[in-house]
Amino acid sequence: SNYKKLFKHLVILISIFLIQFVYKTVRTGNNISKSSNDLIENILNISSYEAELEVTVNSNKTTNKYLLHQYYIKPNLSKQIVKQPSNIEGLEIIYSGNRLEIKNTNLGLSKIYENYTYLNANVLWLNCFIESCNTNKYITDESENEIILNTKIGEYIGKLYINKETKLPSKIEISDN
Repeated sequence: SNYKKLFKHLVILISIFLIQFVYKTVRTGNNISKSSNDLIENILNISSYEAELEVTVNSNKTTNKYLLHQYYIKPNLSKQIVKQPSNIEGLEIIYSGNRLEIKNTNLGLSKIYENYTYLNANVLWLNCFIESCNTNKYITDESENEIILNTKIGEYIGKLYINKETKLPSKIEISDN
């Protein structure tokens, strides 16, 4: 009788241990760790950033590559400078409030558009992705090295990869039909 009770308690303890072990090692969907949740919150609350971007645009006929330098200060100051390709190098796109300015620094040309709102939906900007996550639903996936946020940005599907070691976004993928 005492052996049966001891065996029963031992089975219960082993079962609890195994359940906790499986819960801690298997992570799918939105089942992410607290530290990963904190990292996501930090990214979704970014108020400014500066980034070098390597952009590859794949269409059904061509692939174009760009090197961009991007700045953002919340709530509405954005600047992007094209570094490559050389034929548009130095092109600056500056969005402040509802004013868009496009500068060609090589040719000394500038064009200003007042009351321009389209750039708010520019999927090449990290802040656009963050805004979509904060206003729409997003889904998280987690691997050993990164966290992936998935959301819809207008008519596009976006994925943001966050490196767990550096705690910084490492890649954004934007896809359409």
